[in-house]
Amino acid sequence: MRYGYTTKATDFSSEQLNDWRVRIFRAVFFFVPRANPDVEKQYPFVKRWALEVSEDGWPKREVGIDKEGKPLFRTPDGRNTGFWPDMARRKFESSELEPMTEDEFELLWVSFRQ
Repeated sequence: MRYGYTTKATDFSSEQLNDWRVRIFRAVFFFVPRANPDVEKQYPFVKRWALEVSEDGWPKREVGIDKEGKPLFRTPDGRNTGFWPDMARRKFESSELEPMTEDEFELLWVSFRQ
């Protein structure tokens, strides 16, 4: 496994998530299970992602981090598949991640209590 930080996908806003088109989409597709029902409302507060990626670059685990460097959530978990593990359409190259150690990632992972 490889570990690193990214600031990709940190431009969500509360307004975007509450847009009337998003609300209609959710209402129409209410019967389709949502990938991250417990954490998606926190996406606007994520300023950095800590990622665990496989050797070939696919995201496996993530920790959403706020502007103060504190973990907001970790996924996947029982109900949430995770933004990057679920939504990844491409691999992360080593050069796309700010390096971190496995120990740093694990410290963030365990520091968030669900």
